[in-house]
Amino acid sequence: MKSAINKLQNSKKPKFLLIGGFASSLINFRGPLIAELVKRFEVFAAAPFIDLETKEKVESLGAHVVSTEFQRTGVNPIADYKAYTAFKKQVNSIKPDYTLAYTIKPVVFGLKAVMHTDSKRFALITGRGSGFDSNGFKAKFIKLIVTQLYRNSLKMADGVVFQNEEDRTFFVNEKILMARSNSTVIEGTGVDMSHYRAFHRKENVKVTFLFVARLIKEKGIPELIRATEQLKKAGLDFEVQLLGWVDPNPGGISKTEIEELHASGLVNYLGTTDDIRPYMNEADIFVLPSYYNEGLPRTIQEAMAMEKPIITTDHPGCKETVVEGENGFLVPTKDAEALAGAMKKFIENPKLIEKMGKRSYHLCKEKFDVDKINAQLLKFMEVYDL
Repeated sequence: MKSAINKLQNSKKPKFLLIGGFASSLINFRGPLIAELVKRFEVFAAAPFIDLETKEKVESLGAHVVSTEFQRTGVNPIADYKAYTAFKKQVNSIKPDYTLAYTIKPVVFGLKAVMHTDSKRFALITGRGSGFDSNGFKAKFIKLIVTQLYRNSLKMADGVVFQNEEDRTFFVNEKILMARSNSTVIEGTGVDMSHYRAFHRKENVKVTFLFVARLIKEKGIPELIRATEQLKKAGLDFEVQLLGWVDPNPGGISKTEIEELHASGLVNYLGTTDDIRPYMNEADIFVLPSYYNEGLPRTIQEAMAMEKPIITTDHPGCKETVVEGENGFLVPTKDAEALAGAMKKFIENPKLIEKMGKRSYHLCKEKFDVDKINAQLLKFMEVYDL
């Protein structure tokens, strides 16, 4: 770390600090952004507990790595304060000219850590997350804390980026962000369409639906299970695949539950992977019946790039990905019957798959190409003026 800072002090490039919520996101979600930033900046990429493989990948892009001690989940104030204090020392050594933080803890603690530097500060809100779910006393208490932390942090921001208009409206209405604040909406993280692309495969014997997400209820898993049960009882032949990791959050589906569903034959649980492309390529339709507080799901963008029709909900962050009847279908949240109806259309008319998949690809190219998304982000941050 010290050698990286010493090199930086001799550099004439301005300094850019990118702060993420978990290590793998630096490559999986922000790799193309880092590659673009190093053309103009000496870049530092920060995230919690960065592993050796991620460190090597980030450094291969030309950036320096800063490993923080923030836990991705949990609300332990003592642990967060210790992590913040350590990170503040790292920031004071770097003295960034620009800072971009994404996800809750990086925005809340990251922008605070650079408060006493000359850095221009930007927040990227990638969805409201579960912190704003207000069912029960504990959830309401967490919402109160998250709201106040966000409010204090965003006061320091020179600009705030949202991934859908509903989130911006929510933050303004809840007085988390002042209406006159500098903010914009840039839909999606963007997807590298040269990396996520369809390749040759054999046609499936039966229509195959793929779900990719953390295994939490709010992603619509209960509704997907009920829709599957309904269609199976009607005698329809198809397969539903689940790909994703068990999440310790309160809404998480337990490993035991997933294994029981897999053993029953109702769904095919594929486990976890660092590369979803082979699984996405082999599937026919991507399904995500989410009512989680999404920004704009990256997995849907990846599915679109790989020419998959989409079934998702009319929920903010999801509905932006589908033109109804063109590249897929939107269904109401928590509506297993409507979800089953959308799935049935593909089962009974498989010719829709290729047609809608092609439309998904073109929509993705128009809206979610990572180069276009990053260009919008850098323009908002006035990086092009350097």
